[in-house]
Amino acid sequence: MMKHTNLYYLSIIRNLMVLLNFINVLFLATIVLFTSKYIVENQLGREFLEKIAYVPKSPQLVFWGSIILFAVLVYLMYHRDKKIIEHKLINNLYNFFEAVICFAIIYLLYMTYNGLVLLVFCDCIYNFKDDKYAKYMLILLIGMYLFTNWDVFTSFLPLMNFQQYVQFYDVNLKNLLLLSKSILSMFNILLFIIFMSVYAVGQIQENEFISKKLRMISLVNKKLQRYAVVTERIGENNERKRLAREIHDTVGHALAGVAAGIDACIVMIDSNPEATKSQLKVISKVVRQGMVDVRKSLNKLRPGALEKQGFKEAIEKMIDDFGSLSEVNIKLDYRLKDVDLENTTEDILFRIIQESMTNSVRHGGASQINISLYMEENNLCLYIKDNGIGCSEISYGFGLKQMKERVAIINGKVKFDGTNGFMVMVKIPIFK
Repeated sequence: MMKHTNLYYLSIIRNLMVLLNFINVLFLATIVLFTSKYIVENQLGREFLEKIAYVPKSPQLVFWGSIILFAVLVYLMYHRDKKIIEHKLINNLYNFFEAVICFAIIYLLYMTYNGLVLLVFCDCIYNFKDDKYAKYMLILLIGMYLFTNWDVFTSFLPLMNFQQYVQFYDVNLKNLLLLSKSILSMFNILLFIIFMSVYAVGQIQENEFISKKLRMISLVNKKLQRYAVVTERIGENNERKRLAREIHDTVGHALAGVAAGIDACIVMIDSNPEATKSQLKVISKVVRQGMVDVRKSLNKLRPGALEKQGFKEAIEKMIDDFGSLSEVNIKLDYRLKDVDLENTTEDILFRIIQESMTNSVRHGGASQINISLYMEENNLCLYIKDNGIGCSEISYGFGLKQMKERVAIINGKVKFDGTNGFMVMVKIPIFK
């Protein structure tokens, strides 16, 4: 809303400058035309030519040329629409053509009035796009304003002095014409100053508005971060409670029964071996049931990808997603056609592949990762090799420790090698 209000005021000032500059151009061109006519009618041509150093332009050319070129200039100024302004190249071409026409008008009027440059400058500001070419255009216009002064311009190229046209009038009329010219120029400069002031105020207000919005966004981000931390802690706390309930209801219950059964066996083993055997069979069933309950609890913690699709498809999707994000070339050699894996094994292999790919990029700076899954005798083998920087000594951080612990759960073995890249070798016994 504030930006639209600022543009509205700038548009009004620009319109006033267009009107004032038209009056200026018409005023000066009329003086040239009517003075020339006056000289001809009063047969003062010889006297006029003796006073001037250079032959003047045709008065009709000066009058109609400046009026027509000014009309073209105004057309270009108002012809721009939003599409043209958004297109930086076309917008700058408009600025350039406006500057060329502006210079042509000033030249036709013998460099008497260069206030047109201020009009073009304001129009460029009004349609300003923040790019380097637009900035160069503004610098060019500033240079043009300085160069189109008659005293400066005639230092390079000879040109007739406009003041010689008004020398043929009496003193009162001459002073009136010069005063009118000065007043029109002064009002144009005044409008230019007002335009730039409004523009500067608008930019300051817009910057303050943007700063305020950025502060609000920063405040909201901080609140969201705090909320995310709180939510994460609540989630972790809820997950701990759920896991505690799972352990209490499965492992805790099973271990309590096992402990009670073993105590009974200790009491009966000498007096009643047969009853002890029966009790041990009951304990064995309880332990096996506990193992089933533990597996069920672990299944609830499966990666989402394994829940939605098969093991191979989940790995392929994870590789595609990771490769597209990290721009790493990952090759998968999957040779487990007729192998039916338990959910726990799939989960562990999935997590190891995930952690290995992350380590290859984060720590090794690898660009190529090769992953192989195959059977060797009665062992399921997972081989992961990258072309990263490797390491002379392997430091067992959290990730590598987790790999070892996970593989140990299913009686597997894992080996690491940091020479010539980094290698992870996992062997898991599979009993058919």
